[in-house]
Amino acid sequence: MASLGIRNCIRCKKIFMPVSDEKLCRDCRNEELEMEETVKNYVRDHPGITVDQLIEGSGAPSALVWRMIRQGLFENSTLRDAKYPCGNCGKLISKGVYCYECASKLRLDAQKFANAMTAKKRAEEKAAEAAENRKTFSSSMYDEINSSRGR
Repeated sequence: MASLGIRNCIRCKKIFMPVSDEKLCRDCRNEELEMEETVKNYVRDHPGITVDQLIEGSGAPSALVWRMIRQGLFENSTLRDAKYPCGNCGKLISKGVYCYECASKLRLDAQKFANAMTAKKRAEEKAAEAAENRKTFSSSMYDEINSSRGR
């Protein structure tokens, strides 16, 4: 039986059919977008406020405000104390998911992995080539005879 692709909204628990990987129904998503606009306007209208003042003054849930900060929506604003923990080491950062050191280490590890995979592929190709070159004279002659018969 084919899946209908329905799910429950994580906020209001109503059943809905998501367009992609949505977790909120249309009504809750629209409410969230309105709240995001309220938060953005509050930051614009109150320069130099802290995150706690923003949460209290705008009435937005702290999870929404922190998600917006992590997404970098306030990087060029005057919002103060907009720091949150690095996703790896816990060091306080103001943009991205990882601090500079952890991001550098992750890039280096990814490069090492890519190099190892490339080396493995080359070794496999070299082994296959060596196996092809190990054919005996008689098997090569046999292959040549069979291919000439097929002509």
